[in-house]
Amino acid sequence: MIEAMKIILETKNYRIYTAYSPDEGFQMAKDMKPDLIVLDVMFDSEERSLGFEYAVNMKQDKILAPIPILMSSAVNKAHPDFNLSANTNDNFFPVDDFIDKPAQPDDLLNRIEKLLKQKISKWVNYQGKIILNK
Repeated sequence: MIEAMKIILETKNYRIYTAYSPDEGFQMAKDMKPDLIVLDVMFDSEERSLGFEYAVNMKQDKILAPIPILMSSAVNKAHPDFNLSANTNDNFFPVDDFIDKPAQPDDLLNRIEKLLKQKISKWVNYQGKIILNK
């Protein structure tokens, strides 16, 4: 999935960096200070849903909090009644937008362009707290 999104984004000359674990992604974000992060709910090589925790940790970091997050997941395809979205729960889900996987190229590009124009995350002053067991 990462490679498919990467190919789509590179056609528009976006510079793409990939991370395969929350720790790697957090450090990379601090080092690179990207304009946007596309984050999978299942952000971990062991297919755990650490994307939620990553988003919360990022929004609690002064340096990373301004970076918009586009979260992606296949949960709505598997469970249509769940209706996961960027508005699901403000304390649990501090992301700027949400896209279903597999992302359609035009939808992915439109959402990314919108968030890049936004420039600063709507969660820049996030105060929520979450405790997850690793």
